[in-house]
Amino acid sequence: MTMPVTTLYEKLMKNAQPSRWRKIVAEDLDLDYCERFLTAAESATLLDYMENNVNYFDGRLSQVKVFGQYYPIPRQQVAFGDAGVSYKFSGTVVPAQPWPQPLYDLKRKICTSCGVDYNFVLVNRYKNGEDHMGEHRDDEVELDKTVPIVSVSLGQTRKFVFKHTDVRKKIRKVELVKLDLHNGSLLMMNQPTNEYWYHSIPKEKNAKNIRLNFTFRKIK
Repeated sequence: MTMPVTTLYEKLMKNAQPSRWRKIVAEDLDLDYCERFLTAAESATLLDYMENNVNYFDGRLSQVKVFGQYYPIPRQQVAFGDAGVSYKFSGTVVPAQPWPQPLYDLKRKICTSCGVDYNFVLVNRYKNGEDHMGEHRDDEVELDKTVPIVSVSLGQTRKFVFKHTDVRKKIRKVELVKLDLHNGSLLMMNQPTNEYWYHSIPKEKNAKNIRLNFTFRKIK
């Protein structure tokens, strides 16, 4: 049963417990990871809301441009944010729809915990392990690069893989950094991570369930 959206933030803050944060560092990589940023009940409530109240992009907004050709994005996407904010990547301009109350409440909770008032969130929906995200860096010019990118995950646990740019260029060997992003977790990607590391969500044949990811950004 879906909880009234006006009470979600109050429930989040009332039930808030000390978060267990883990620092993850490597060469030019700086991450903060909280496995239980949301409780199981909070995660279930938000997942239920998203599954029953949100329509994902279709048409050109559900495609990505590669070498002049448009291809279907191998997952579903939608974006929300402050009025007038948009985000451009891979030849597609993604407009921000007005914040639904549950996502605005999540934004407030992140601001309380992380000290950043984000103005945009990109939501990715993976229906199962066949849906994936290719290697990329979040290096678009409109991003405020002084602000960490925050990623909140719901549902199916999926592997998140970081690969150093020198590995992609075949300059030298650098060990991959792999994380399991669990239901209710939060990952903060601090500078200079996105300058030197690509990240991806590879296919996983044993991942049978839905995963939602909310990537909060600060757009200039």
